[in-house]
Amino acid sequence: MDVRTGSPPHFRHGVMREPRTGPMQNLTRYLSAAMYLDKGLCDAVIKEYVHEAHRAVVPSHGYDLEPVIRHARQARLMRIVRDVVLVLVWGALYVVAPIIALPYLLLFGYVTFLTRIPWRQLSGWRRVGLAVLLAWPLLWFASFLGLGFLFAVLLPTGALSSGAPYGSAAYGEAGLGLALLLFVVIPLVLAVPGVAIGHLALVLRRLARDLGPGAHGPGPDPGGGRFQGALARVRASQDGNITLYSGDNPFIGTGHPRSQDARVWSVVLELDRKASGLLGKPAPPSDGQSSGPAPVDPVVMYERIRAKLHEMRDEHPAAGGGRPLPPNERINGLITGWHVAARGRCVQRPRPVDDANPALYAGHPLIDPSGRIPYSTASDEAIEAAIRHPQAGIRCFQRVSIGAQGQAVTTPSGEVVAPAEEQEAALSVFVHLAVEGRMLYGQFAATVLPPVRPAFKIVDELPAWDGPKLLYRTVVFGFPAVLAAPFLAPYRLAGALWRILRETLASEIGPDPAAELVHDYGARISVRELAADADFHDFVQELDVDKYTKLIELRVNEALLDYLEERGIDVSAYRAQAGVVLNEGVIMTGGTVRGQVAAGRRVKQGQSGINP
Repeated sequence: MDVRTGSPPHFRHGVMREPRTGPMQNLTRYLSAAMYLDKGLCDAVIKEYVHEAHRAVVPSHGYDLEPVIRHARQARLMRIVRDVVLVLVWGALYVVAPIIALPYLLLFGYVTFLTRIPWRQLSGWRRVGLAVLLAWPLLWFASFLGLGFLFAVLLPTGALSSGAPYGSAAYGEAGLGLALLLFVVIPLVLAVPGVAIGHLALVLRRLARDLGPGAHGPGPDPGGGRFQGALARVRASQDGNITLYSGDNPFIGTGHPRSQDARVWSVVLELDRKASGLLGKPAPPSDGQSSGPAPVDPVVMYERIRAKLHEMRDEHPAAGGGRPLPPNERINGLITGWHVAARGRCVQRPRPVDDANPALYAGHPLIDPSGRIPYSTASDEAIEAAIRHPQAGIRCFQRVSIGAQGQAVTTPSGEVVAPAEEQEAALSVFVHLAVEGRMLYGQFAATVLPPVRPAFKIVDELPAWDGPKLLYRTVVFGFPAVLAAPFLAPYRLAGALWRILRETLASEIGPDPAAELVHDYGARISVRELAADADFHDFVQELDVDKYTKLIELRVNEALLDYLEERGIDVSAYRAQAGVVLNEGVIMTGGTVRGQVAAGRRVKQGQSGINP
C-alpha cells in the first residue's frame, strides 16, 4: 500500500499572487538589465525557468525574479530581430557585390578575433609583438576590401569614359552600375555596423526607460502561455523556504561554501558530561531518570539562536530588562528564516519507509504528485520533525542574512547628514544543529556573494544621457560587441532558432518525470550568482562582510552556550573549540589552519564585458 506522508500540509506550494507593480528593487533592475547585456545569462534564464517546467526555483531573497524573466524574453526577441536584419543585409550585399561582401565579412571576423585576445594579461613586449604580427592579416583584408571598392567604382566610370555615344546601351549599363554602387552597395556596407550600433542604442534607451531608478514592475508583456505559466510558477515559489539543488551546493543562490570568501566551521560536544556548577550555582536537576544532564531539544536551541540574533535588530531585547536599542545601533537588515535543503535527484520508485516500517512509499515528499512540480514551502511541523531527525535526506538550516538596505546618518536632533546606501555584497549564514548519540554537532556556514557586475549598473546612469551622449557611449560601451554582432549574426540566428525549437520540443514531447524511477528536479542556476562579479569592488565591502559574520557567529555561540549551561552540560570542550574559531580568527583563505574548519578555492563567476 502506498503512503504519502509528505503531502500537504507538511509541504505545499506558495501562494499564487498577482505580479508586483510597485517600484522595483535595485537588485531586480540590475538583474533585468543583465538580460540585455549578457546573452549567455539570458539564454540560461529562459531555459531554466521557462522550458524546464519541473525544475525547482531557488528562493530569490532581495529581488523579484518575474521582471527578470519578462526582460529576458524581450531581450531575446530584440537579438533575433537584429540578427535577422543583419543576415538580410549580408545576403543583399553578397548578391549585388560579392567582391566586396566576402572581404568585408572576413574583416569583421578578424577584428572580432582580435577583440577576444586577453591583451591586458600580456606583457608589454608580447603585446607589441603580437600586435605587429596580427596587423598583416588585417591590412590584407582591408586591401582586398579596398580593391573591391576600386573595381566597383572603375567598372562603371570606365564604361562612361570609353567614348560610347550618349544614350547607348553601354552608357546605360554604366550609369546603372554607378547608381547601384552609390545607392545600394555603399548603404548596405554602412548598414552592417549601423544595425549593430542601432540595436545597442535601442537596448540602452529601453534600459533607461524601463529600468532606470524608480522604475516599476512587472516588466514587458510576457507573451504566450508558456511564459505565463512559468511566471505563475515563479511567483508561487520564489518566496519559499525549500531549496532543491541539482549540483553540490545546498546553499545555491547565496554563494558557494567552498569559496575563499566563505567561512565554515563546526563544533562537537558530548551531552553526557554534567557540569559541576555554573557561576557558583548548582547544576539544574535532570529528568529524574538518570544522574546526567537534562536532555536538550534542538528546536529550542534554534529558537534561542533566533531570539539572540533578533536582539541586534529589535528595539527591546527578547529577554526583557535590557536597555532599548537605539535606532543607530540596530541592524535593520538582519533577517532570519528556515532553509530546507534536499538533493534534487529524487527517488520516486516504491520503497519501504525505513527498516522498521515495511510500508511502501511512492514518489517523493517534496514533489507534488499531481503535476510533478516541486513544493516550495515546508510547514513548521515538518521543519521541527526534520530538525529532530538529522539523518534524513531533508536537511534544515537556520538562515540568517544581512539585507541590502543601509542606514541614514543623522544627528541627535534628526538632521540628515548622509542618506542611506545599499550594501551590495550579500552575506548569508546557515546554522545546522544535530543531536545524535548523546552528541551535539553544530555547523556554521557563512557564504558571500560579491556585488553584481558593474556593467549591469549602467541603468543608474542612462536616464541622464541625451541623444548625442547616448550615441557616443553606445559606440564606446559596446565597441567589441558592435564588431562581433555582424560577423556572428548568421551563427547566432541559427543557434537561437535551434535553441527555441529544441527546448520547445523537449518540454512538449519530453519524457514524463512521473514515469522515471529517479528524476532530477533540482535547481541548476541562480540569477544572482550568475550576475555576480568575480570579487568585491572595494576593501570596505570585505570589512563589512567580516564584521557581520563575526557578530552573528558570536551571538550563535552565546545562545548555544547559555542553553547548554542551563541544561547542566559541561561546555568546556565547546568553549575550547569556539575559542579557536572566534579568537584566532580562522578565515577561509587557504593554507593550513587550526580547528574544525573547511576551506576551498574561490569560485570565479563573472566577466568584465557585455555580450548583447
